[in-house]
Amino acid sequence: MVRITTDDPNRLVAEVTVKGTVEQIAEVEPKQVLLSGLQGERLSAEVAIIPNPKYPFSIKGIEIQEGRGLKCELEERCTAGKKRCLIKVENTQSEKGRFNDTIIVQTDNALKPEIPIRVVRRIQ
Repeated sequence: MVRITTDDPNRLVAEVTVKGTVEQIAEVEPKQVLLSGLQGERLSAEVAIIPNPKYPFSIKGIEIQEGRGLKCELEERCTAGKKRCLIKVENTQSEKGRFNDTIIVQTDNALKPEIPIRVVRRIQ
């Protein structure tokens, strides 16, 4: 429900309901990456990005916000022949602790130029 204030003396406040469907330009699986394990263990995961056929895009680049102890690599690009992109995420942090970061996938789609992916690392 949205409230609108007007200058109409008979109706100073109007309430309207806005309905609609929000379409995603891509499905991200998993939506959040969890890397959990023991110190010295190799921790990695893959993230699949499946573009919505209505909103095609290609990936221009990948950026890691903090960048400390995390490595990402684009394994498969979204192309006409492939229906998904694949990003490999790897922990390079050697010390124990809990670390949070965000991978920013840069696209050429004007509607969604960036796709954020949260990464949580728990190293014991």
